[in-house]
Amino acid sequence: MPFPRTTRAKQIVASPLLFAMVYQPLFVTCPFKLLHMAMAVTAIAVFTRMIDLYYVQPWTGIPSRYCARNVDKTARSKKDLGDDKQISSRSASADNFLMWDMERFRIEMWAPLRKFSAKKSGSQGLRWQDLILHNLTYNFVLDFCIFFMCQFTAKEMDVLTLPRYAMCMMAVGTFIMFQILWVYLTIAMIYSMSTGRRIDTSEWTMLENKLPCFALTPAEFWVNWQTLFRYLWVDLAFLPTQRLCEKYLGPERVGFRISNVVRQAMPILSVFALSAILHAYIVYATWREPVWSQLFYFMTQGVAVVVTKVVERSAFGAMIKDTYNKSGRMIRFCLQGLGFLIMVCHHALTLPFFMEPYKRHEMWFDLRQKSIFWWIYGKL
Repeated sequence: MPFPRTTRAKQIVASPLLFAMVYQPLFVTCPFKLLHMAMAVTAIAVFTRMIDLYYVQPWTGIPSRYCARNVDKTARSKKDLGDDKQISSRSASADNFLMWDMERFRIEMWAPLRKFSAKKSGSQGLRWQDLILHNLTYNFVLDFCIFFMCQFTAKEMDVLTLPRYAMCMMAVGTFIMFQILWVYLTIAMIYSMSTGRRIDTSEWTMLENKLPCFALTPAEFWVNWQTLFRYLWVDLAFLPTQRLCEKYLGPERVGFRISNVVRQAMPILSVFALSAILHAYIVYATWREPVWSQLFYFMTQGVAVVVTKVVERSAFGAMIKDTYNKSGRMIRFCLQGLGFLIMVCHHALTLPFFMEPYKRHEMWFDLRQKSIFWWIYGKL
């Protein structure tokens, strides 16, 4: 069978393969739930990435933002889209959009983990050996989180006092965050070992991301949360919703004030709606049960981000920002402490909805055999 020679042919061939991949975890069960969940996560992540790569990019005519257009520019942001409107129609009509050379293939293979830079590999950057200590630190934190969570069954967790319950939720959030960072760091180390290149932190951006646990607002938290799929959220949810709002909910239709609010809020909410659907898919594929908790959690987070944006742009938000900038260290520390306390309360109230199916099935007990602390100490 000859290889597909055009973009359309590649899209036709890819379509049944992608849908078979995303349907497989829904109809084929695995006795090992962790393995089945890993299959579901891989399926939906690859499906989302391929939809953007094979269909959205050729349709818009905008090349991957992980691919540099010239030596002076690296990964593109959504602000670049306006510059490409004139050339997008020409690019979209080209039937060789998915016809790549080997260099482009290498770029897309590592994306979205790595933002490609045209800089030549030199003495700058980190060696994989430089990240060994970070890797061990992440493993230590993950091991301790597993050990701590395994001290409680789901029923015991339901009757914990509020401080201890908050500690359990903190352990869960820490585990998720450090698991993502550990996977990302490990892949960066494998990349360095396999290619001989140093790890440029401007390409591997999550290596220098501010930890979201130190965020002071919901918006800051999600900006600093794992950024691997940020451009996918933009392409698949934010921008299409933004275009629809501009087309059908403009000032001439609903008034300037309502139009402005809707055009600011709906694209953000659409991103969280997409994230809710993807996480709901993982829960349903793993346990075949209702997914309302995932939908509620992510839409609540979306509303919180919108409210944060509204407050930041209000007179009250401007006053807080002005007070922070003009005050001394003690006032700044107090304001930061207040923001951190608000975020702790926010997560304590909302994270249980995300955790609900995982807690009911006590997923942490499936991980305890991997914990060195558990081997040594067991249940205290």
